[in-house]
This record gives sequence, structure tokens and C-alpha cells, in this order.
Amino acid sequence: MHLAVTDMRVEGLAEPLGLDVSAPEFSWRITGAGRGRAQSAYRLVVGQECDPVDEGAEPVWDSGVVASAATYGLPYGGAELRPRTRYQWRVKVADESGEWSGWSPAHWFETGLGEAGGWMAGWIGTPVVPGSERLPSLENVPRIWVAGPLGPSDSPSGAFRTRFSVPGGARPLSAWLVIGGGDEIEAYVNGTPVAGERRDGAFVADAGDLVASGENVLAIRATGSGLCVRLEVVVEGRPALPQLVPVAGESTVTVTSGGRWRAEDRPGDGFEQPGFDDADWRLAEEVGLHGDPPLGREPVGDRPSPYLRREFGVPSPVRRARLYATALGVYEIHLNGTRVGADHLAPGWTDYRDRVTYQTYDVTALVSEGHNTIGAVLADGWYAGNISWFGSFQYGRRLAFRAELEILHEDGTRTRLRTDADWRAGSGAIRYADLQNGERQDLAAEPLGWTAAGFDDSGWAPAVPVSPPAGRLTASVAPPIRVHEEIEPVALWEQRPGVWIADFGQNLVGWVRLTVRAARDRPVVLRHAEVLDHDGGLHLASLRSARATDEFLPRGEEAETFEPRFTFHGFRYAEISGLRAAPEAVTARVAYAAMEPAGEFTCSDERLDRLQRNIVWGQRGNFLAVPTDCPQRDERLGWTGDIWAFAPTALFNYDAAAFLRSWLTDVIAAQGDDGAVTHVVPDVLSGRGLSPNPKEAGSPGWGDALVKLPWALHRLRGEAELVAACFEPMSRWLAYLDKRSDGGIFPEEGFGDWLSIGAETPKRLVGTAIFALSARQLAGLAAALGRDADERACLELYERVRRAFRATFVEGPGVVASGTQTAYVLAITAGLLEEHELPRAAARLVRDIEARGGHLSTGFLGTPYLLDALTSTGRLDVAYRLLTQDTFPSWLYPVVHGGATTMWERWDSWSHHRGLQDPGMNSFNHYAYGAVGDWMYRTVGGLAPGSPGYADIVVRPRPGGGIGWARTAHRTRHGQVEISWRLADDGFALDVVVPPNTRAEVHVPAPPERVTEGGRPAGEAAGVTFDRLDDGDAVYRVGSGSYAFRTL
Repeated sequence: MHLAVTDMRVEGLAEPLGLDVSAPEFSWRITGAGRGRAQSAYRLVVGQECDPVDEGAEPVWDSGVVASAATYGLPYGGAELRPRTRYQWRVKVADESGEWSGWSPAHWFETGLGEAGGWMAGWIGTPVVPGSERLPSLENVPRIWVAGPLGPSDSPSGAFRTRFSVPGGARPLSAWLVIGGGDEIEAYVNGTPVAGERRDGAFVADAGDLVASGENVLAIRATGSGLCVRLEVVVEGRPALPQLVPVAGESTVTVTSGGRWRAEDRPGDGFEQPGFDDADWRLAEEVGLHGDPPLGREPVGDRPSPYLRREFGVPSPVRRARLYATALGVYEIHLNGTRVGADHLAPGWTDYRDRVTYQTYDVTALVSEGHNTIGAVLADGWYAGNISWFGSFQYGRRLAFRAELEILHEDGTRTRLRTDADWRAGSGAIRYADLQNGERQDLAAEPLGWTAAGFDDSGWAPAVPVSPPAGRLTASVAPPIRVHEEIEPVALWEQRPGVWIADFGQNLVGWVRLTVRAARDRPVVLRHAEVLDHDGGLHLASLRSARATDEFLPRGEEAETFEPRFTFHGFRYAEISGLRAAPEAVTARVAYAAMEPAGEFTCSDERLDRLQRNIVWGQRGNFLAVPTDCPQRDERLGWTGDIWAFAPTALFNYDAAAFLRSWLTDVIAAQGDDGAVTHVVPDVLSGRGLSPNPKEAGSPGWGDALVKLPWALHRLRGEAELVAACFEPMSRWLAYLDKRSDGGIFPEEGFGDWLSIGAETPKRLVGTAIFALSARQLAGLAAALGRDADERACLELYERVRRAFRATFVEGPGVVASGTQTAYVLAITAGLLEEHELPRAAARLVRDIEARGGHLSTGFLGTPYLLDALTSTGRLDVAYRLLTQDTFPSWLYPVVHGGATTMWERWDSWSHHRGLQDPGMNSFNHYAYGAVGDWMYRTVGGLAPGSPGYADIVVRPRPGGGIGWARTAHRTRHGQVEISWRLADDGFALDVVVPPNTRAEVHVPAPPERVTEGGRPAGEAAGVTFDRLDDGDAVYRVGSGSYAFRTL
């Protein structure tokens, strides 16, 4: 039976749009019944706008017959591809006997706009920059509360008053009020509510119409435990635009909270009125400064999202329409009233100083002959919104949009619409949107029908040109963020009057969609948290300054559905307030990068199945735009030290190659001239003073991500071209480590074995061992590329560092300085001990584990290698003991005792003896310790690559830990591998499925005379060849097909 071609892709995508690469890579998989099926040759043809094998067609490229088993990584080799053009391609293959298949079905791909010169569109924005006004700062503002007998009162609410004067005759021009802290807040100036509504939490409000010349009164009522207040009134001078600093001749009256304010917990009626007598009130108690826990650092006010629209005509019927779009910020597009695509938070997060990506959409079904309307909404996103604890505007303040619509008509003519001064700019329901703080909408402010023809935009302003970014514009190669799942609460209860809490039963990343009946007199407020506090309310302290709060001011209609559009939260619990009755519907929408699932693992130990689910959910929640450390608090950064160890696990669970390749582009861009790799990518840490290196770069085990990610992608995905592209940056990283080292020993700096528990390994030892390991791995990559001289250089560097390590840290045969588990694990893993020293080193490692009652002590750098170090030195039993341990600290302690549904940042994020850890750094969704998944898939499941990309497969389940069966499956670039094994009284059963075009080495734990396949002696079965005995296992070599091994 002939082979068949399936799963045809270009650049890893099925029929992709908008490719900007000059030589896109083709790939496919083959199928065919029987055993030992393989490809021996192929022929690939490409045509422009036509089927390349049609009679009379002239392909733009014909590979000719190529004698090769390769089915991926095959670059286009024809004439230069034209931009904005569709190409069709087909392939046929010859099998292991030289028999050819027929031509595959025709598939297509489309090129994008190419370099910046291919764009006709300009960058546009709104004429006034929303939110760029000179807002008052709360820096060093005292935090106050009602005074008690011996300090601040423990009253849950308080009222506060102060008087201030605007010089007589001076005219107030503007007044901005900023309030940080508190929960529910009412603010009044001269008896009038500020902004006319209560808001939950901190807020910024324009009080310019309320401040008068002469004496004024500011009054506030709040719940909580403290608040910081600053009011700035600009007076006199000529009127200033809000986005400008005060002009000459103006002065500012500043009012801040402090100990001279009056405060009372039972204020009485009318306390907000100017004539109220507060003489009997106590002076306020100063209890700290802004930024002290539990107050956040970024009160938020209105920063309306820009709305942009354009009506246009289409002169004739449409054959095909493509929309190319991007933004400085994040965007959402509508055509004729319909949302374009399913992507969220596009264009994602790159280092905008180096590159900005654009997206391509097929909008053929949304455009028609006649009148049409296009509209776009922008929000801050990563470009202008809060990033980590550094505040907003890390890349710029000015949001901008760029788009080009190209229509191919049935008659072959083309129409192009672009962003320019003919667009109109306004605003709508979205009054504020921030990735960390949340989103606020006023539903009544939404201009109904604004994305449809006929809308009256005469009140809108013309869009204005915006300066282009510094980074180059390139087509996106990362998978978009999309909603993949919707989850209903497992419980919903009224925690206190008017406040409901929804428990979704799963720590997730996304947002809540809410359907309610609510009046317009108050906002509906949603707050989010991963865990609950001891009082049953949300535990918000671990979010630090991230407000994670969505607010919706209803229209006041019968039933309304609210959903944020430009934020995301990490949470299991959502608190809903502002309602008079329970919500009608509450749904969590789960968002992450659109990666295809690739792996499955399950076994007889239900605890390990739950651990696997937690690993997968941790990956989902931290794989949005870049691989982040955590998705909920004011951090959410691309820490290099978190991802490299997790990468093999990530690549098993999902096809995350495109996601990681995109991020590596920014890693290389962030690399310094000295070769140092920044701690986080995109780099927003440099200059923050967190480490001795002002660029916040160069920590062993963090910067090594530049070596270890390409190494993982090569081993698991066969990404040879990526390795070649990264080789020079990888070499520069090793040169940096070498230069920073003293005789091969790295200094006592960096992060070390981060978050180890009960053990401190010297950073010099850790850094030097990781240095050696990376040198050895780069030598292997050099060998794979055929770079013999580079391989020799890397091996010489490795040997030099190895000698230095041994001279400095090996204190005797098999004895490593400090004696920690991480010290031994890294020495074993990096090959820094002699063969005869390994038994003693393993014994010392096991002794430390046993001294801790069978528990680990490793941190971020030791943990990924811990179980392999034990396995490779003959202590599989101890490795299983650690894996299945469920007392503290262990992988299973959070699963069994902590109710965890994702991986935790720390071994003791919560424990019985302490409760919740310090909220200053305590995430409950942090995938780093999920690196253990890689060992589970290889050792429990029995699946490992024998050569890059699983062209050769090692099937070697190693039962232990009381596990009676396991099933593992993984979708390799060649096809699906499946392994299922079971222990029984009558022997061992092992079922294996090997995809075409691969070979497998199958280990069966029995002597060959006791092994059968398909009911006959295994050595006599078709397609099965006995190879050797290995540590008691009978080892067989097989080609593709399905196999059933049994032991007698």
C-alpha cells in the first residue's frame, strides 16, 4: 500500500497568512499501513496563484526528486516570493521500496506585506492623548486612618476631612484627585460627590469643576485600614491642555493626607458638607507611607480607550480580502459590525524597541460590494500599561494603530484601504483598561452601531498621524492569544451582604463574563484572587499592587452581559459586588496562546495525574504572549531562569515551538554587547538596581536559557535551523561567562539555586556547574551542525571549567563542597565527577534526602535534574520515593494537602505549619517546579527521543513507586507515538505505536527468552529485531507500526 501525505504545513502552520520569511520551511507527515513504513524520497512543487501540477502550469519552484527521509525543515528554494501573494504547493513521496504515492491535495500559503516598504498605511491615533495628563503622584504621601487609644483604630470604616484654600481671586484651571488604598470610597469636594459615583478601591478623578476660589472642603468616607490622598489644583495662568505640564504663570495648590486631617469612625449625617462642624473629631493617625502593604502603588483613573473608524466603498464583487493590522498597545477590529478574528490582546508583547509584529486576517466574508465600515479599539496593553511593579508607559504613552485592507476583486483588480487622516477618532464604553489593574466600562457610553455604515461620527475628531516606533515591523510568528475553554463556578455564595464569591474550582488565567440585572446607580465590581483568606474573603495581598479589578457601570436594562476586552487575571475565585441579587450567569473564560496539544500522560497513581494536570494548567496560564513566571501579581515577566528548565515539559504537553522561537528572537535582541543575557525578556529590568550588573543580566542559570532552549528545541523538535541561527549568540553567552570567571570559577553572584528550601548552595558552585553544563550542551549542538572547530572549542572550555570545579569544590572522591542536594545533583548532571566517584556521590545525595525524612531541598536550578541524577546513579527507588512523597516539602504536598490546581512558586507557598507564605512573593501559578514532568514522561511513561526530533525513539518505561500502569502519547513531528504498559501477576504488558518514518528502541524488563510480541517469540516477530541486553532489559529495534510485547 502506498504512503499518503498528511498534515501539510508551511512554517509549522496549516495554510498560513502573512508570511514574511524569504525561504519558508515546508513539512508534512506520512501515513501508511503495516510495519517499517518510511519515506525514501520526495518531490515538492510550488505554484503562484495556481495549482502547480495543473496542465500547462509552470511551478515557481520544483525541488525535483530528492532522495531523503526528511519531512520537515525543508526550505523553499525557488525565485523570490512576491508580497501579498497566494502560493499553492503539493508533494509526493516514495516509500521504503521506492514506490511513489500520488500527488497530495493542493495546499496554499500567503505572503505578507514584506519589509516596511510594503506598507502604504500610516500610524494613526486620537488627537488628544488619553491619560497622559500630569497626574498627582502618591510618592511619599502618608497613609492615614482613624486614631484609636494606642494607635490606629481597628474600625473597618472611617470618615476624613480637611480644608484647603485657593488664593482669593485665583481661578482654578484643573484639579485632579488621587486616592490610594481603602476599599469602598466616597469622595466629596464642597459637598458634591467627585465623579458622581462610588468606586471600589483606589481611583483618580477630575475634580476641576468642584474646586472654588477661596476656602474648600475635601471629605472622604472609606472602608479598609488606610488611605493615601493627594489633590492638586492648578490655578490662574492661561488654560493648559491636559496633556501638557502647567505653563508659566500658573501655580499649584497641593493637598495630601496627613496627621492634621480630622478623622472619625462614626461621622454622622452631612459630614461632607462645608459647614459641618468637625471640631470634636480626632486627628488622623499616620500609619505609614504610600506603597506600604497592603496598599497598591498605582491608583487608576479614566484613560478612555481610543475608538477609530472609517467608512469606505467597495466598487465590485469581492474574491478575497486580507486585513493587515497592528498597534502600539493592543487592539480589536470590527468590520461591518462583526468582530474580526478570535485573537485577544494582539499584537502581543515583543520588545517594541526592536520589533513590532503585525497580524493578517482573512476578512473575505466580512466585506461586500457597496458601503462598508471598519472600526478599531485600542488599549494600553504591554506598550503603555503597567508592567511589573514599574508602572505604566514603559515603552511609550501614545497609542497608535496601523492597518491595511487589500481587496482582490473578481475581475482581478485590487482595492487598498489604509489608516490615514480620513479616519475618525472618538471613545466609548472602555474608560480604563490595564493588564494588571483590570478594566472599567461604562456601558451607556458605548456609541451604538459605530462599526456599521450610517453611524453619525460628526462629533468625532479626525485621526492624527503618530510617529512610528523604533522597532522594525514584521509579521507575527507567535501563536495568538485565544479563549480555549469556558468554566462555570463549582460554587457561588454570598460571602457578606451584597458580595458574592464564585469558585471556579481551577486556578486559571483569563477573565469573567457576567450576566446580571443591575441598576445604573452603582458599578458592578469583580475582583480576582487565587486563594481565600482565613476570613473567607479574597486573599489579595499576594497580588501586591495589581488591582485585578474589573468594573462595569450598567445601562440599567433588564439583563446585561459584561466582559472585559483588554485585560487578564490569574485567579480561581472572583468576588462580585454592586448587585442587589445574585448574578444570573458567571463564566470564567480561559485564555492562552493558541498552541496545539501534543502530549498525554496518565498512570495508576491518581495523585500523579493531578500533578500532571497542574503542570498543564500552569503552562497554559503562563504561555500568553511570552513565557512568564506568574500571571496574577504585579510581575508577569519573561524570567529566563523559569522557562529553560520547564521547556522540555512544555514541548511535550503542547506544540510550543513557535511560541518559544518567537520569544528567543527577543532574547537575542536583549543580549548585550558583552554577551550577557538579561534576566527577563523583553527586558524591562535594566537600570532598576536589582543586581550588580546595571543591565540586569548575566546570572548563570538565567542567561543560560539562550543555550538550553535551543538545545531542548533541537532534541525534541529537530530544530536545526534555529540552532544555526542562535549559535553565534550562544557562543557569545559562553564567552561572557568565561570572561566573568576567575580561572573557570564564576563569582559568588546571581540568583543561585533560587527558592531552595532548608539548604543553601554556594552561588559560585552553582554558577560554575551550570557554566560547564552549557558548554557541554553547546558542544553537542556544534556537532549536530557539523561545526567541528566550534565543537572542539566548546569541549576544551568544558574541560577547563570541569578541572576548575574539581579543584575548587570536589573535596575528596565523590565529596562535593557544601554537601547540599543541589551541589551533588549539578556535579553529577554536568559530568564533573569521575565515573568511580559516582556511587559515593549518589550515596551522599541519598543520605541527605533520608536525613530530611525522604524530602527534597532543591530550588529552581537543582530540581530539574534531581530525579535524573538519582536515576543515572542507580537510585531509581529514591527518585520514585521523592516523586510520590506527599508530605512537606514535595511535589505532591500541594496536590494532596494544599488543594493546588496549578504549580506553586515555592515549596511552602502554603503549609500546615505556617499557612500562607509572605505575600511579597507567593504565587500559586508558577510552572518552574513542573519541570518534573519531563522525568515522568521519560521514566514513568517510557518515552524519550533517541535522536533529534524523535526520528529515533527510546521506549523504556521503568516501573516503580507502586505504579501499576501508565499510558503516554506524544505527537512528534513525524506522527503520534503511543506507549501503554501494565504490571500484572502474569507478567509485564507493553503496547507501542511507532509512527511512519521513525525507528524505536524498545526496552522490555525481562530476559529475551521470556518476551513475546503479538503472541510469538519477540525475536521472531515481523519487523522486530533483538539488539542486546541492557541492565536486565531485553532491547529490541523496530520500525513504524503497532506492537504488543508481553513477558512470560
